[in-house]
Amino acid sequence: MVGGSNVALLLEQIIASPLRAIVDAQSESARATVEFITSLMKKEGGRLVPESVEIKYTQVIQDVETGELKPEEQKMDVPLITLVPIPYISVDEAEVEFDAKIIAANIERRVKAVPIYATYAGKERTDLSGNIHIKIKAKRVDVPEGVARMITTLSNSLSGR
Repeated sequence: MVGGSNVALLLEQIIASPLRAIVDAQSESARATVEFITSLMKKEGGRLVPESVEIKYTQVIQDVETGELKPEEQKMDVPLITLVPIPYISVDEAEVEFDAKIIAANIERRVKAVPIYATYAGKERTDLSGNIHIKIKAKRVDVPEGVARMITTLSNSLSGR
């Protein structure tokens, strides 16, 4: 009962609605992931390139000729996308369990005339009931292969200057 009134649903609606909601959730999760990735990019010359941070550090390098150790300043551009976890949320498993509260009411009233002019009224009603229970498990999944390759390529392109 919702708000004091009965709501009648077809059994196919009861089963299909949670499944549609799961598909919609997967789609929304994918859109959110794309938005997250593009938020770590900037436009340069009409194309998206990864935002990066410049890291400066001092590295001690040995002079090949003299063997002397000399501190040398280094710089490295690190794409942000290689530093942060990318949110991939997926519905890994969905259990749609239900004990449906089904009320199939079929009321028939029949009035029959019999030869002695008496009337006969018949009434038929079917009532089946139960409850619905939905259980959905979500978890973080592995990154898609295309994104993994992009991150690997960006990581491999890191070089000190």
